[in-house]
Amino acid sequence: MTMRLSSDPLISCVMPTYGRPAYVNEAVAMFLAQDYPRKELIVLNDCAGQRFVFDHPDVHVINRDERYGTLGEKRNAAIELAHGEIIAVWDDDDVYLPWRLSFSLAQMRQHDTPFYRPAEYWAWWGNDDGFHNNRALRDWMHHGPILFTRDVWQRAGGYPDMNMREDTEFSDRVQRVLDVDFIRYPLATHDRFFVLRGKSQYAHMSMGGGEAPLDTSADDFVIQPTDIQDERLRLHRDRLIEARLAAETPILSVCVSLRNRSRIIHDGQPLHLFPNCVRSLAEAAEKLGPTCLSGRQVELVVADFHSDDWPLDEWIPDTADPLQVNVIPVDGDFSRGRGLNIAARHTRSDRLFLCDADMLIPAELLQRGIEILDAGDAFFPVFRYLGLDASRQHLVPESFGNAMVTRELFEATGGVPEFHSWGGEDDLFYAEVVRRATVRRDVIDGFDHQWHPERCRHEHYRRPRRQDYDEHVAAR
Repeated sequence: MTMRLSSDPLISCVMPTYGRPAYVNEAVAMFLAQDYPRKELIVLNDCAGQRFVFDHPDVHVINRDERYGTLGEKRNAAIELAHGEIIAVWDDDDVYLPWRLSFSLAQMRQHDTPFYRPAEYWAWWGNDDGFHNNRALRDWMHHGPILFTRDVWQRAGGYPDMNMREDTEFSDRVQRVLDVDFIRYPLATHDRFFVLRGKSQYAHMSMGGGEAPLDTSADDFVIQPTDIQDERLRLHRDRLIEARLAAETPILSVCVSLRNRSRIIHDGQPLHLFPNCVRSLAEAAEKLGPTCLSGRQVELVVADFHSDDWPLDEWIPDTADPLQVNVIPVDGDFSRGRGLNIAARHTRSDRLFLCDADMLIPAELLQRGIEILDAGDAFFPVFRYLGLDASRQHLVPESFGNAMVTRELFEATGGVPEFHSWGGEDDLFYAEVVRRATVRRDVIDGFDHQWHPERCRHEHYRRPRRQDYDEHVAAR
């Protein structure tokens, strides 16, 4: 099935809680530490007389004096109170690492699935040897790290009215709706984001490992977000975070604003502009040598205005390997500037490369750009036009559409103007950069602009070419 999500969907984390006040503090802290910005946490407490209080715009606390009949009913009630189109399980006694939401959403999009469950996770049993490997199995723990759409929850009929195995039955209901056997997606060890807390301060409902009964004392608890109090657990958690940062923080994030550049038909023949661009970028990333350990340390973030000439999921996974790829669907009228700004917001490197979708990128360009940014300057490389036959034509020093800047500089400029007509936004962005930094304009051999018909420049804009720019200049 094809799943449609907004470009920045609100993710609702739903946390049913009962008798674990110390863990509520930790769970809220883990939620606030998530690197995904559009999120909310629903804390649903039905421990009579025990009331939680917390004043934060992204955390909604609901206290009930009457217990729900079953845990399944309570989970459904929490989801009904949520506002997001995507739901994340957020059990109060488990450990969620900071990339849990952003990584799960990216995987959901990559696999085009309304129900995401990682195949592997960690478990903490209190042993001195640290975390243990665990796999999601039908008859074993697999509920804590799932992410799913509100739509598939509704289609599946929600959770059953059960206290035990309500999670397994919900999973089975979803899988029957989707006509699949058992959903799970493998992930790299350093991408694992979930730790099952088997050794717990409080008793578990479905397994051993709890050290003390639940705390059902009647009192008002002001939530105070607190880091994990178990010193050994916190130490092993910190090691996971350090390992992932070392392995996966990209040295460069390439931002592309896209609408139909993958298969342009000219005289009956296809022009694969964006696939050629991505292929050249992947090859360039692999050649960076000592600057990075592998091509996976270059990130490609694509803000895609629902291109339909050649769906990205049909070709980009193979063509982009080994790049890190994040495709952000964007609704509304095409705006190159808006797409670049959205892509930039989803990047993880502090070095940004704003790149047109029809460029060919050599390794020397990436290497030089990184050196220039690290020296404190900005880089607007000069490209060369190619002919239809790929012959090399003239240089284009008057174009400012491709730029390497630091995140700090990009944010200081306010980003790229979000025009709805072709032309001029790159000139204005360049002017803002020049006001704040020294700009290098080197010519790099092999940084070429692929030929395409003139109509491709402006056919996806809703306003006549340069109209927004002319109005902007006239209003000064």
